[in-house]
Amino acid sequence: MQTIFFDFDGTLVDSERFHSVNWSQYLASYGVELNSETFMSQYAGVTWPQIAEHFIYQYNIPLTETVMIEEMEALTEKMIVEKGIPPMPGVDELLKTLSGKVPMAVVTGAPKDYVQGVLAQHGWLALFEHVFSGYEVANNKPAPDVYLQACKTMRVLPEKAVAVEDSRTGLMSALSANTYAVFVNSHNIELTAQAQHSFTSMKEATPALLSLLKVND
Repeated sequence: MQTIFFDFDGTLVDSERFHSVNWSQYLASYGVELNSETFMSQYAGVTWPQIAEHFIYQYNIPLTETVMIEEMEALTEKMIVEKGIPPMPGVDELLKTLSGKVPMAVVTGAPKDYVQGVLAQHGWLALFEHVFSGYEVANNKPAPDVYLQACKTMRVLPEKAVAVEDSRTGLMSALSANTYAVFVNSHNIELTAQAQHSFTSMKEATPALLSLLKVND
């Protein structure tokens, strides 16, 4: 394998629970009850426009999709400043081990500015050659577009790239692009497609990733 692509939310940072709390708080202001566990099981990895569209339609919320996303982005920025988003266990060590030894990029369904800002907070931004966002291609995850764009830009064949994902949506995107998919998630998720490797944590996945990339720890 020649290149490694990391998803962002739930893969590099523990943001799925962070976002679930924010979405629950936000929707409660419109009289919609959504607990964190339900969000984690049903909406982790789903793009914000899709989430907004669902709740606006389902609960007849008097907002446009654009306004809801703008309000959620403002709340998210506020909470990032106040609380920050912690890294997933083992990620910092892995990224620093891989840095300078193998090309790395973030391939995310999230907005690029948000991702770059959090990467910078953790001192990781300079470790990556690119941040590819699903908002900048025709179709976001679970479509393969963002991975195909990443492979094209990084000049690597999809089958020579390792993609690390934590959600069903992301895994579908990686597999559809024909990358070598590694699934890392501590929750029991029934998958519609099967990754080449599956682990419960980045710490557990690290030896396999280093072996695939032929990197000595």
